[in-house]
Amino acid sequence: MSSQRSAMHAGEAVAEALREEGVARVYSVPGSHIHPIYDGLSRVDSIRLVTCKQEPNVSLMADAYGRLTGKPGVCVVTAGPGSLNSMAGVAQAYGAASPLVHIAGAVPLRADLEAFHGVDEPAFVHEMFKKITKWSARIERIEDIPEVMAKAFHIARSGRPGPVHVELPRLSDYSEYILQQERAVLPQYRPISPVVPEPDAAEVDRCAKRFMEAKSPVIAAGKGVIRKGALRELAELAIKLQAPVVCAQDAIGVIAEAHPFFAGYFSPIRSHPLCAEALKRTDLILGVGLRAGAAELTDLKKTAPERNLIVIGFDDAADARYQGEDERVADPKLFLTALLARLGNYERPRDEALIRHMAERKAAIRRNLTAQNEPHRNDQPIDPGILMDAMNAVLDDNAMVASDVGNCQMWARTFRRIATPESFMQSGVWNAMSYGLPTAIVAKMECPGRDVVAHAADGAFLMTIGDLPTAAEYGANSLMIILNDGAFGQTYMQQTNLYGHTYGTAFDSPGFAGIAKACGAEGIRVTDPRDLEGALRQGLAATKQRPALVEVMVSRRPYPKL
Repeated sequence: MSSQRSAMHAGEAVAEALREEGVARVYSVPGSHIHPIYDGLSRVDSIRLVTCKQEPNVSLMADAYGRLTGKPGVCVVTAGPGSLNSMAGVAQAYGAASPLVHIAGAVPLRADLEAFHGVDEPAFVHEMFKKITKWSARIERIEDIPEVMAKAFHIARSGRPGPVHVELPRLSDYSEYILQQERAVLPQYRPISPVVPEPDAAEVDRCAKRFMEAKSPVIAAGKGVIRKGALRELAELAIKLQAPVVCAQDAIGVIAEAHPFFAGYFSPIRSHPLCAEALKRTDLILGVGLRAGAAELTDLKKTAPERNLIVIGFDDAADARYQGEDERVADPKLFLTALLARLGNYERPRDEALIRHMAERKAAIRRNLTAQNEPHRNDQPIDPGILMDAMNAVLDDNAMVASDVGNCQMWARTFRRIATPESFMQSGVWNAMSYGLPTAIVAKMECPGRDVVAHAADGAFLMTIGDLPTAAEYGANSLMIILNDGAFGQTYMQQTNLYGHTYGTAFDSPGFAGIAKACGAEGIRVTDPRDLEGALRQGLAATKQRPALVEVMVSRRPYPKL
């Protein structure tokens, strides 16, 4: 077979691997160490290259693609600074269990000290990525490219998905070639199917029996339920067991707010009131899509330390962190499907009192938020809560909102009406600022028929603004809502609370609406709260032709209590 194949250079071999893996998009910033990969991609019509302007955004976009599609997001960066500039998005993908393949150029195998884009150790980037990926590889022979690339995609998709790093050294500091100058006939590329941990039938049976015996069960769902597409099974199980569903704070959207057993999220500092109630009265908890040893499970155990807890871990395989018969590893969707099948026709009698109580509590929480906003309806600068009310009025349940990090995230988490995981997308435990815009760009490219919003404060948006022209260039016509208060708002508030003064957390913000216009987007600035809904509707209308940015001049009021 190999004798019938054409000889190829290393860049062509990488492009072949991406084609055979069904990759549709590659996010990248060009550089001399990856010219051969660009050359190879230029002849693959099925792959669209998205040329970014800021290297941190390439991995953030690949992370977003992995979360939204379930397929590995792919980014390509140049050696040294290209890799390091993109590390935040890779670490974020690791925490978010997002499949990602990070491909990088690299300094030569036997590079001199202080080589171009290097330091002293040629493999230093490869070593750094070991700590934030499921697997890091440095290819040393051109003939190994097919095998290493197949393994990279296999690992990224298997078990608990996550990022991998593959780097390809340049032939010499200024060579146009990767690994070797001569083309080579390489082994046939063969993708490797992902490994998925199957649930054990005996464990499923034992779990079903315990839930049929429980008096007040609760389901605690993690992001694994979202990543594995098990939302329908979770909602069905909640009805069958009449069990409230609580979720980790990075799994908001795993169940719709309108579901009768939605019970909010748990967090070490700010849990949802319904969550606290559900965990207080339960006698059995099923934790599914969570990970043993992770902070999310520690938080859950602290909240309900005396309760029986069954953990179906979201991991590649069980290890020392999983202890006892109540902690096992299985694919969340496969486990929930098996549990539903085992329960069969069993259905707990409808708990009208609990359903009514939870509905009343949800309505009371919404009324309380409205009451806290009421005194600030006409404030100038605009109160962030009034902006949140306007967003809920303008955006339907199908809208996708990518919220950046900081106070803007906390406001949106408190107010946003949740219908799906895309109702409120957030960075997750890594919490890297600059999440909003790159995620919205990817979301609009993948879901062009839906309204997509990037929700960010001025500090976070300034970290990612370089790809505002990219949104216009590629027709990723999302609506950007920028909260402008001239500060890194969350740290500003923390300093105020801790020390009674602030230092180094306020700054002079530019005119974002004007910048948007210069980048080919619609730009609108709002200073009067009476203009908010009209401006948001105008911005959404503009996205039929181009991206739009609504800059809202907001106050620094602390977010309200639930």
